[in-house]
Amino acid sequence: MVPLYPDRSYVFGRAPESTVVFPHDAVSRQHGRLSFREDHRWVYRDLNSRNGSFMGLRDGGEPGDERLHFQRMGPSHDWVLEVGDVVLLGNGKSRITLLAEVPQGLVAGPRAKQAASAVTVQLERAIDRCAHHHLPVFLRGDSGTGKTFIAREIHSRSGLDGSFVILNCGRLPQDAAALTSELLGHVKGAFTGAAFARVGKLYSANGGTLFLDEVEFLPGIAQDFLVDVLEGTGSFAPFGAPADFREPPPRFRLISASKVPLRQTGLRPDLAQRLAAGDFIILPTLEERREDIPHLVESFLHRLKVEQQYDAELTRDAIAFLQRADWPGQIRELESTVKTVVAREAAQHVLEGLERQRVIVTLEAVTSYLEQRELGFGGPLSSAMPRTTLPGVELPPSARKRPGDLTERDIREALAKHEGNKTRAAAELGVALNTLKARMKTFGIE
Repeated sequence: MVPLYPDRSYVFGRAPESTVVFPHDAVSRQHGRLSFREDHRWVYRDLNSRNGSFMGLRDGGEPGDERLHFQRMGPSHDWVLEVGDVVLLGNGKSRITLLAEVPQGLVAGPRAKQAASAVTVQLERAIDRCAHHHLPVFLRGDSGTGKTFIAREIHSRSGLDGSFVILNCGRLPQDAAALTSELLGHVKGAFTGAAFARVGKLYSANGGTLFLDEVEFLPGIAQDFLVDVLEGTGSFAPFGAPADFREPPPRFRLISASKVPLRQTGLRPDLAQRLAAGDFIILPTLEERREDIPHLVESFLHRLKVEQQYDAELTRDAIAFLQRADWPGQIRELESTVKTVVAREAAQHVLEGLERQRVIVTLEAVTSYLEQRELGFGGPLSSAMPRTTLPGVELPPSARKRPGDLTERDIREALAKHEGNKTRAAAELGVALNTLKARMKTFGIE
């Protein structure tokens, strides 16, 4: 079960980089894409797949090859889907079924139920509190701490009938007409290229939640617009609507988020006061909740298994290593690291003919990736990179050498210090395990 969010699109295919992977050979590498169109409808587009896509109704009950009773979906064309529709991929052995709602307990990446850290327990309580009132909520947290996830959780637990709609304030247009189209929508034919009516973000959130992400970047013209909306003044007509347009103004729960305190956002004082007229949640950093990292890793692996078909686990020492690392990119960076090391190891399995075996990600695989990533960022211990150390291994910045500068003495001393443990010696020397082994071979060290 994969929940569908209007702010995302979903690519289905056999390729590992697809949003949802179908491993059957009859499915093309990138078979089709599901997205939420401007007119508020889910549409599927076949991406020129080899064996085609076919649309029909759920539980058709027809015997034989179902494709004979389904409509072939031509490529390069949007096909509108409704609840109950089924899309067959290729020979029909793989399928997508649209459900009205996600059954409880079957969501990819389930919410944490066993939070270990005290700050996460407090965060869970704050989310539940906000879900039981409909006041505005202001979220403050570093980039990557999960502000969008928390906002979505508040909406999900509040039981509102409407949708959760994300408005990225840093990407709003400065032009008045384009801004009106983005927030209030436009009618068909309102301008060249308006092939169908568009439902604006504010009306999309009607009866639900409007999430203002990166509110500190809200343009001045959009601030004026939003104040009028919140005060119930001004016009709510979509762009190009007739003069006699009459539509009740949208009503929604407002959640806003920023990386900086509200007073430092530079917002209009009256708008800032409206955003502050409710609850506040200050999101903890990953450094404040290191005890949660093993469970976070478990959640990432679960999602990878559901969506990407990766059956993987990290060894205990690899998880301990991640738990001690510094993560300036917070949860987003940790998740990206887990996804990448799993994908790299799975690809290696394919190369070695072991793709049907479970992927075991070792400490060596994690440190090797992080070292390459660090070099890709432009050198040792860049401020943008996590500082990673093993338990019992101290590695001041000055102690790192380039692999080619390591002497036989450096290697022998590190090995002696860690009683021959190559993994710990490599971590102290600041090199990948394979690099250490290569240097050992050069010096004739057993």
